[in-house]
Amino acid sequence: MKKLDNKKSFYNLNNKVVGKLNDRKHINQFLPSELLPITKEKNIIYSGKKLKTSYIIDIIHHLLLRYYIKKENKFNLSSLILKEKYGTYYNYYINYLLHKNILTLICDYKKGKNAKIYSLSKSILDNKIVRYKNKDKILIKKYNFKMMESANLDKTSPIDSKVKDKLIESLFMVKIDFYKSLFYLMPYIDDDEVYNKNVYSIECLNDNNIFYHFDNYGRIHTNFTILKSIVRKNCLSINNEELIEIDINNSQPLFLSKLMKQSGSKWVDKTELELFNELTISGKIYSYLMERFQIKDRKKMKEIVYLILFGKNSPNSKCDKKFSEIFPTVHRFIKSYKKENKSYKILSHVLQKMESEFVFNKVVKTIMRKSPEIYLITIHDSIMVPKSYEKLCKDIFNDIFNEEFKKLEVEIF
Repeated sequence: MKKLDNKKSFYNLNNKVVGKLNDRKHINQFLPSELLPITKEKNIIYSGKKLKTSYIIDIIHHLLLRYYIKKENKFNLSSLILKEKYGTYYNYYINYLLHKNILTLICDYKKGKNAKIYSLSKSILDNKIVRYKNKDKILIKKYNFKMMESANLDKTSPIDSKVKDKLIESLFMVKIDFYKSLFYLMPYIDDDEVYNKNVYSIECLNDNNIFYHFDNYGRIHTNFTILKSIVRKNCLSINNEELIEIDINNSQPLFLSKLMKQSGSKWVDKTELELFNELTISGKIYSYLMERFQIKDRKKMKEIVYLILFGKNSPNSKCDKKFSEIFPTVHRFIKSYKKENKSYKILSHVLQKMESEFVFNKVVKTIMRKSPEIYLITIHDSIMVPKSYEKLCKDIFNDIFNEEFKKLEVEIF
């Protein structure tokens, strides 16, 4: 089996990163307890075909991981992708899972419209999920090349290439206090989805099974982005030094405020925009809304705001109606912007790109220029750095924030 060669790859990853990938001996994966018996065999025979048990486990793992992250039990499985990863018998693997009532077909293939759509059976989700070390060499090789591909400069991620390189290298420098992190997870032990997702991520980090993916809208998704914040803030270190987190208060409403101004205050009353802008710059928008919605839970308030920003804004939505009473023309902007661009998803994409430009191409890039030796990780709208760099990074963060948003404030007033 050939190893990754960074000299021949389409993206010249750091030698240390390539070395870490080449050293991988297994992939940590989810495994439903009822499938434990098949792990005793390398292959099983189904419909006259010899199927690899490692492939069966890999398919289920990725569906479970997607379910835990997206909280949606609906999977559009492309035959082209399945064939590329699992070979010509890919349909036998899916049929085996259907036969065993592990998967259910909820929507058949429709030419020109959609691939087959499946869901995980209720018994799988209700029963115990364990972790399994998949040692299949072909899967490991494909996984490593996927990591290489995700860093490919030809991808549509707007993050600067040098920033991407630093972020990837930094991921492999982070250590997690395994037992301490499990202790911090104890309050969530009865919440299977939260607990399983986080234990999986902790085990991956402990085994240096690093995952990263750059999406088209300027975000990097990693083992760290799915960790509970209490674990991130108390159990991570770089070079034996604890990490501190620097973030943007009310990030998405803040960038909405900037977008409204960049749009020439279209659809928005100037006085209302001034108030909204002032609240988001000061980080008080959620407190302001909580008081008017009569909600004490900040997390719940944040979920409501996200539903309004990124949802379909149904005329029957009580949350939309209440928000429109508080900020009528801001609400009008949200609906009109989506309608004009013919997609309710457009706002989330635009705001994420704005957030990415600020965090990666301005803050992280400036930190790298001023202190090139630093290792750091990002959690969407925040950065985590070793404590000895706290003042340097906070100063850079605040300077860029003030330049970016105080200027916006002056223009409005």
